[in-house]
Formats: sequence, structure tokens, C-alpha cells
Amino acid sequence: MTRTAAVILAAGQGRRIGGVSKPLLRRHGRTLAGLALQAAVEAGTEPVLLLGHRSDEVRAALDAEEPGLVRQTRIVELPAGQMADSFRAGVEQAVRLGADQAVLTLVDQPAIGTKALHAVLKAHQSGQITRGSLHGRPTHPVLMELGDAQAAAALAVGDEGARRHLRQNQHRTRLVSLDGMAEDWDIDTPEDAERLSSH
Repeated sequence: MTRTAAVILAAGQGRRIGGVSKPLLRRHGRTLAGLALQAAVEAGTEPVLLLGHRSDEVRAALDAEEPGLVRQTRIVELPAGQMADSFRAGVEQAVRLGADQAVLTLVDQPAIGTKALHAVLKAHQSGQITRGSLHGRPTHPVLMELGDAQAAAALAVGDEGARRHLRQNQHRTRLVSLDGMAEDWDIDTPEDAERLSSH
């Protein structure tokens, strides 16, 4: 059986949103971190949650509100760093888990959930990179076999995760339409955070 690590990038500093911890923001009463873990588990993957900014508060909230999900999750706390550091740490954990592949998601895209993960996982074929698309535009989740994920992590620099590797491998990337099952708005500004309750 194929083992998939869901690498959930949630270690950002939240500078553009005023230093708020994005994983602690709430949608329909639950933290974005908790929603991301639920989607990963429901899709049959093994969550790896990368935390940085205010990680102690995020862990406390998850321990209090989502103990069942926490027991199924590898939580990695990082010092202040950039997305490349978080991505590399997530891939390293996927290796330690013995995963065959890794699927990348972002905690600040809460409308990409279980259905989107299922669709990308189901469509994946050996040797490909498989990623979601919305209205013809590539988005997350991004699914790579472990060798690809390690190669992408080796190329990652600064605030880019897998972007360089994806650019170099467009010829073997399969896009899977998520239209009607997901939305890829993200939370980058205080106004975005305020709109969470209405999405």
C-alpha cells in the first residue's frame, strides 16, 4: 500500500497579516491547523505539520481541541526561517515516516480540503508530478513521489518551496481540475482573515 505524507506548510511569520498566526485563525469555529489535519487524515494520508511562528500556541490549541488528530500527526517546530526551510523539514519527515510520496498543502488555503486531496491522489501515476488546478491555473495540492520531493527540497531557496523543481518538470506534470470541489483563495492580509467567516 502506498504511504503518503501530507506536508502542511504552516510555519510562516504572518508579516503581511500583522504577525497573526495563520494556523490559529478560525473558519467555522475550528483552527486552520485543525482543518488541515482533518483533511489530510480523511484523505488517507499521514500529516506532517510544519510550525514556526507562535508554535507553542498552535500546539496548545490543537492539543485541547483536536487530540485525536494530533495523535496521528508529526508536528515539527522550526525556528524563524523561510518557506524553503519548512519545505525541506517536511520532506525530511516524510523520509523518516517511510512514505512513498508527499503531497504539499498550505495552511492558509482552507478551501482546498479532503475532496481536492482525494482527486489528486486518485489521479496520480508513477513517474508523474500531480497537482490541482482551478480554472486552468495550477494550484495546490502538489503530489510528488519521494525522490521528486527530495530533489525539489534540494533546489528550494528562500520563500520558494517546490517552485523551481516544478518549473523544470512541467513536461511530466499532470494537472487535475478541482473546479467545483475547492477554491484556492488564501489568507495574506487582515482583510482576508476577516472574510474567513463568510467563506
